[in-house]
Amino acid sequence: GTTVEQIPPGIRRPHCEGTTVTLQRHFTASVCVFNDEGAMLLVHHRKLDLWLYPGGHIDPNEAPDEAAKREVFEETGIEVEIIAESLPSYASVTALIPPWRIIEVATEDKHIGPHHHIDFVYVARVAHPGATRGSGQFTVAEDEIVDCRWVPIDRFEDYKTPSVLPKLAADAADWADRVQRSNPTFNQ
Repeated sequence: GTTVEQIPPGIRRPHCEGTTVTLQRHFTASVCVFNDEGAMLLVHHRKLDLWLYPGGHIDPNEAPDEAAKREVFEETGIEVEIIAESLPSYASVTALIPPWRIIEVATEDKHIGPHHHIDFVYVARVAHPGATRGSGQFTVAEDEIVDCRWVPIDRFEDYKTPSVLPKLAADAADWADRVQRSNPTFNQ
């Protein structure tokens, strides 16, 4: 293995022996889900008391995109289709759907303490658009989620969200629009 002394300056290795940083990192996947009207799906997270996009921890042996779709379904009952640029095809390997962004988020848990989430953020649309209308549109995971709603991005100020969410959501919506316009398979 590589010792701390062999690591070039500027490379972060918080889990290496001999460093003072012992911060835990957890891998998570989350999704900015948009409906046909351009509103984004927000969930009111019970523990954090914040409105966020759906997401959660990646299970062992689970690909990040699989975790993202699973978390949306578990928290809201909505099935999604991830928006991604066209992927190359290779004979002997599978190309995984890349996230739109990978971000690191500081968080705290009463059992774990301070730690970071390495969050694979995907952008998606509703797989069955008719399922997003009407009063019975969500199946909320009540142990984690208080409520969920479709919220236009320009109405985020009416909700208690992380400060970065309005900009992140607007960027995700712009990117999704560009990808869907340039990829004919999304326009069927």
